[in-house]
Amino acid sequence: MKKSKKFLAGAVTLMSAFVLGACGAGEGDTTEESSSSGEATEIAFWHAMNGPHQETITKLTNAFNESQDQYVVEEQNQGDYNTLQQKIMASGVSGDLPTMAQLTPGDVPDLAENNLLVPLTDMLVSDSGFTQEAMDDIYEGFLSSSTYNEELYAMPFSKSTRVMYFNQDILDEYGVEVPTTWEEVEALGEQMVAAGDDAVALGLENSYEMEYETMARQNDAEFINGETMTTDIGGEESVEALTFLMDLIDQGYARTAGEDGFFSGPFGRGESALYIGSSAGLAHVAPVAEENGINWSTAELPAYNDTQLTLFAGNDLGVFSSATEEEQQAAVAFMAFLLEPENTATWAIETGYVPIRRSALEVEEYKTYLEENPRAQAANLELEYGMSSPSFVGSGEYRNNLLETLDSVLVNDADIQESLSQLEESTQAILDENK
Repeated sequence: MKKSKKFLAGAVTLMSAFVLGACGAGEGDTTEESSSSGEATEIAFWHAMNGPHQETITKLTNAFNESQDQYVVEEQNQGDYNTLQQKIMASGVSGDLPTMAQLTPGDVPDLAENNLLVPLTDMLVSDSGFTQEAMDDIYEGFLSSSTYNEELYAMPFSKSTRVMYFNQDILDEYGVEVPTTWEEVEALGEQMVAAGDDAVALGLENSYEMEYETMARQNDAEFINGETMTTDIGGEESVEALTFLMDLIDQGYARTAGEDGFFSGPFGRGESALYIGSSAGLAHVAPVAEENGINWSTAELPAYNDTQLTLFAGNDLGVFSSATEEEQQAAVAFMAFLLEPENTATWAIETGYVPIRRSALEVEEYKTYLEENPRAQAANLELEYGMSSPSFVGSGEYRNNLLETLDSVLVNDADIQESLSQLEESTQAILDENK
């Protein structure tokens, strides 16, 4: 099996940090009994869901097992996302992979390049899997997140968008409507600074790379083109977007979360009029805002250059090539079950993620949920124009470079044009190396 040097080097390092026995028999092994023998095919499913998310994935897994007698799924929590990723890398070398696992889109190309994932394109539509109608019902922006070399290597599952949280009382105090453009965010900031307000107009996460990429793409930058494997991060449109963001911060109109880690807490305490974060963060904002008596809701992201756009985040489900044919079929059947309209709606209701299929919005239980929880509506309004950043071999290295660049600009006041030009050069080198 082909394995890249980078993958092997990373996996060897991780193997020294883990007891691989934890990934061996009893966790990673699956029973190879096929339905043709009259016994159910058992598969292992690794994930990183905890708390209420764990409860819901357990409920859905049990429902799938009870719905038929051909397959049995054993879901196994592996801790947080980093631990899950590390175990997958270590097990990819040791040969103790499960049948399927939750995967971040950025990891998919590296796993696919090392022949560890099954290409799903030709096996999804089947009697025990998806219908073509069901595939066409999935938002295209989700399907593109784990496409590599024109093959689909994972299916969307736990997905979120970026939304804008707003404090209605602060907006009322300044007599403004919910901003729909970045220029209106800037104008609100001017008012609040002029009034000597202790709160800022906009709160951002410490890692604000998604907001920067969103604005750059709204401003007609390609940013990274996954088809041509080229980048214009150092171009005029991208530089203009980051300059706008930095100007908001420099003028006191916006700030990052700082020691709070995430801005859900400061926003819930009334420290900003607006906050851009994950739609899955509703559960984090709600208790803090309730404790502080904040009148809040959510809206779609502001447009820049008259363009609406949001980036999708979250995780997908992949099937490992070490699985038998029967196990692969079982995994596809399980994914099809999870993405049935009623089930993806249940997942959205109970976790704060968004539905994966359009028809889920017509499920009566979900329609009732939205009526009773209008704060969840903004994320759904963005689904038709949302997109996933392209994934490519070396995505992890690129993201580390991006975060270092943005941190240097924010903390060290590094020159934006020079910094982004250097980032473009290093990113293009990664893309060229892995074409």
